[in-house]
Amino acid sequence: MKGNYNIFYTPEKQYPGMPHGEMCGDFMPFYWKGTFYLFYLYKYCVYVVETKDFVRYGMPKLVLQNGSPDDQDWHIGTGSVFHHDGLFYFHYTGFCEGNHNVEGKNEQVVMRAVSTDLNTWVKDKEFFFKPDIEHYGNLHWRDPHVIWNEELQKYCMIITATEKEGAFLRNGCTAVYVSDDVKNWKHYKKLYAPRTFITHECHDAFQIGKWWYLSFSNYSRWWETRYRISESFNGPWTMPDFDDMFDGREFYAAKTVSDGTRTYLVGWQSVRKDCKDEEKFVWGGNVLVHELVQRPDGTLGVGMVKEIEESFQEKVPMSMIERQGAWSGTDMIQGESKDGFGWAEIGRLSDTSLFETTIEWEEGTKAVGLMIHTSDEKLEKWCQLRLEITHNKIVMDRYNRIDGEQYYMDERPVIFQGNKATVKLIVSGSIMLAYVGDVALSTRCYSVDPGSVGIFVEYGKVNCRDTKLLGQK
Repeated sequence: MKGNYNIFYTPEKQYPGMPHGEMCGDFMPFYWKGTFYLFYLYKYCVYVVETKDFVRYGMPKLVLQNGSPDDQDWHIGTGSVFHHDGLFYFHYTGFCEGNHNVEGKNEQVVMRAVSTDLNTWVKDKEFFFKPDIEHYGNLHWRDPHVIWNEELQKYCMIITATEKEGAFLRNGCTAVYVSDDVKNWKHYKKLYAPRTFITHECHDAFQIGKWWYLSFSNYSRWWETRYRISESFNGPWTMPDFDDMFDGREFYAAKTVSDGTRTYLVGWQSVRKDCKDEEKFVWGGNVLVHELVQRPDGTLGVGMVKEIEESFQEKVPMSMIERQGAWSGTDMIQGESKDGFGWAEIGRLSDTSLFETTIEWEEGTKAVGLMIHTSDEKLEKWCQLRLEITHNKIVMDRYNRIDGEQYYMDERPVIFQGNKATVKLIVSGSIMLAYVGDVALSTRCYSVDPGSVGIFVEYGKVNCRDTKLLGQK
């Protein structure tokens, strides 16, 4: 396999026309004795890759081989791994599309495998958990996520399910089953059914302090990972007032994993068909990991993983070049453009770079941010991280979207504090991952090559401090 084994892991290099089965996705993270095991879907099977720091990854290993077209697990789907009484249990989804609407058969069934060492897994042929049609519909029945629930003092299996009745494509729900011994499961309750989404998939449920969190992904709007919050596992589950996502519309199927001290969110950054900016997003992509940040009010933000940030140690020379507007300074960069857009070039980006700065702006300034992968002073090609101060959002944009090129922009809501924000940006290949405080926004741009990085201001004045451009050794 020839892939990326650094930060944004993928077992295969992306290339135009790559088939669906060669993309990886739906990472199922598990922590054990100092190592993070990332199980994931790949070529309709399950593979695992190990990492200790989310920076460097080992070689992938096949964990579960899919079956024949006549087997229930012709295609293997998402699940979870946990440890109990000396054994590792991997509950997963068995997909057999040929069973759809066939009487007496099911398209989706929860199945299980066991292991003593996390490497060799044996399918448990006795475990076959069919859709519970007494309580739920007979279609979506997948993505089993098993946790030990301290509040209930039971094991809980969270399942992607569908209400038996409801509005068209709005009957997705979250089912919970409980067990004392992980062998016998009984229905507990319908945990969450907002009558909003086609389905809630790739669930996670976890507790930090007094707060419970329920996360899920949904594909009927964007590729999106959302979360709900409660003071009890039993709910009520409420949607955060300002923002219920962890990243943008391309971050999917994220699940948490903890080393006992810090909690990480492991998902995937999606790709576009044929690796073209104008094409639709398709399933699968590169691993993308955030570290969870719990705010004082219980809502969640994310930050850059410390080990990822520390992997950038090579200082890249910077030299400011005025492009438009009035610019000055070295240790502190000052820029002004009261009548519109102005920018200055700061340095050159390599294939994998980290750029960081703290931006301060004068009251009344409309927007500030970074110019990324700029081609030249004429800005024939560029990407942009825009902090729209008056709109309380950050935006990832790309060049010259005119006459049929109005591709959508990626954006996230943010509350700016005190006319100042710390901005961190990682670029790697087509990926651009930005953090503005504890808000993340990741996206891709295929149509630009590595170029320069700079600062811009619109209708105002800006100062930039502690500016760094770093590469990996």
